[in-house]
Amino acid sequence: MELKELAERECVELLASQVIGRVAVVVEDRANVFPVNYVLDNGYIVFRTDEGTKLDAARAGAVVTFEVDKSDPLYHTGWSVMVTGRLEAVTDPHELRRVRALPVRAWGRNGQQWLRMPITSISGRRINAAPILT
Repeated sequence: MELKELAERECVELLASQVIGRVAVVVEDRANVFPVNYVLDNGYIVFRTDEGTKLDAARAGAVVTFEVDKSDPLYHTGWSVMVTGRLEAVTDPHELRRVRALPVRAWGRNGQQWLRMPITSISGRRINAAPILT
């Protein structure tokens, strides 16, 4: 197996190519990981939620981690991208109108609240299968 660090540009391209990721929020020294449908919008990861842990974290301006990946278990290949940023609730009426037009559905219930996370730092890795020698 070959593990390769990805350039920032490739990380952003891979992030933009997917629609489901996971956001990790630390509450009382415990990581909580939530799947979300998302869209990449002008350097922000944007998703919807309802009242609860993610919205509380956004209201507190918590730093969170977002992860997206893709793998092929048959060939033992894949990639993973990790993003860190300060989660924020979208509350400005003009910005709310704009993000509500984005193609993102809530994971689960109604998802009446819109959250976004700027890409403060991003990194990624790709795992390639080793060539088969004969």
